[in-house]
Amino acid sequence: MRARGFKRGGVPVDHRAPFKTGPIENAFLPLNAIVQLREHRNSVEPVPVVSVGQEVREGQLLARSTGRASSNVHSPIPGIVRRIETTRTPGGFDSKAILVSLEGSFSMLGKRPERYLWKSLNKADIAHIVQDKGIVRVSSGEPLYEILSERSEAPGFVMVVSALEMDPYRRTEEELLALRAEDVVDGCAIAARMALPSRIMFAVDESMDQPTLEPLRELAARSELDITIQRFRRRFPQDLPGQIAEAMDIVDPGTLFIIEPSTLVALHEAVVSNKPHIEQYVYVGGGSIKRPAILKARIGAPIGDLIEECGGFSGHPETIVIGGPFRGREATDLDAPVTRTTRAVLALSPEETKSAPERPCVRCGDCVDACPEGLSPYYMLKLLRSGRPGDAEAAGLGRCSSCGSCSYACRSRIPLVRYFDEARQNEVRS
Repeated sequence: MRARGFKRGGVPVDHRAPFKTGPIENAFLPLNAIVQLREHRNSVEPVPVVSVGQEVREGQLLARSTGRASSNVHSPIPGIVRRIETTRTPGGFDSKAILVSLEGSFSMLGKRPERYLWKSLNKADIAHIVQDKGIVRVSSGEPLYEILSERSEAPGFVMVVSALEMDPYRRTEEELLALRAEDVVDGCAIAARMALPSRIMFAVDESMDQPTLEPLRELAARSELDITIQRFRRRFPQDLPGQIAEAMDIVDPGTLFIIEPSTLVALHEAVVSNKPHIEQYVYVGGGSIKRPAILKARIGAPIGDLIEECGGFSGHPETIVIGGPFRGREATDLDAPVTRTTRAVLALSPEETKSAPERPCVRCGDCVDACPEGLSPYYMLKLLRSGRPGDAEAAGLGRCSSCGSCSYACRSRIPLVRYFDEARQNEVRS
């Protein structure tokens, strides 16, 4: 099968950090789980339904959705609510957080999970479960119930199960596709029951090996779904909707619905095993980590606990990044909690970051060549620095996907994406 790819911009990412595949282990249970109520800047904060000093069970509702762009939040551990306070997140926005101290017995961990025959459920029943269990799309933090409900009003779209991880480090989605393929396909069927896609496409890296692909092909053939598998060339940011659409010669990216295997696993566990979204698969790696690994961590666990479980630091890290090296955010300390959108924790060495002071733009045009949206990043930055945000918007600032390709390519080390994101946030605030 021919590997597809988008036709302009992007940066090559042929190198991949060494990684040993194998079973995904459960991370240490946190003694104190800091449960952040907002997943991203534009989400609406749910309302806490517990109080300080209250005892909570594993999986108990901590905060209730307040409507659109908001999702239920559940306790990842049994314990006592110690604090409810507003904190500054690594993403740069404020969110209430509930601190639960571990105490008492578990109602899910170590117990045989309940198994529901979900195929007997109708669309409304499934939608209620997905909403009640607080399932979000891992890549964005959006409530999955809302996305699938909106899609169900306009059926006929293509659902893309994206295992494309284009940065050099992450392996989570690929590993889940290899280790839990049956649950991923079952999650596809559950999502399809709600939203009625015209077909389902698994998007995989062109280098994915045959031992991984063959079981997936067999499961797809046995399912009642119209599933195809498509290979994509390794070029960042191939995993963005616009680049997937361009590679598939689809004019309107809005006709695609992108979802990750990790989200489908959470969906499967909610509907089949009655389990809230209280766990997240996190890749822990980077040049300063002794033993890179994928861990199944409880929401609210400090990232320092995950690093310790991977053997700690092998050297002094230059920076610790939550997310990927291109689009991630810097962690200010090791107490930053795992959220439902934490997909990777990277401790990067000085050799990896190659940090250098910012220098004046030399108008080399590398950022223009790297931009997959066909924009002129250096020109937009010039307009912003001249106090002309309106002209920068007209030049395409709103179309910037914050992929980071321009910043990566810039030989003057100008953090272009950071300036663009700050400008758009200032525009929203004003």
